[in-house]
Amino acid sequence: MRVLLVEDVPDIREVLTILLRAEGAEVVATGSGREAVDLVGQREFDVVLTDLGLPDIPGDLLIRQIRAGSTRRTRVLVITGYGEPYITRAWQAGADAVFTKPVDWTNILNYLRRRDLAASA
Repeated sequence: MRVLLVEDVPDIREVLTILLRAEGAEVVATGSGREAVDLVGQREFDVVLTDLGLPDIPGDLLIRQIRAGSTRRTRVLVITGYGEPYITRAWQAGADAVFTKPVDWTNILNYLRRRDLAASA
């Protein structure tokens, strides 16, 4: 499973990277939404796991740009500490799943396994 992780908080980005790699994922991590858009244009990912609240680009715009820039159907999973209307905007932009903070890692892992995206499933 190839995962693009987009999280602007370095400690959270590091922990999520470790957890994803422990499941056998190949992870590319960035703290920038703009860089994420560039990466999606350069490489293929099975999953984009992104924070909704990034400092350089609104989360719903990031989702739309990922959808426009990907040549395949990449799953977009969103993590957010925001409530409404941000969650609705993420769904409307094309998110496949939205997880609210504090996130239970097992919920994300179960989502990936149900969709045969986790290497250890």
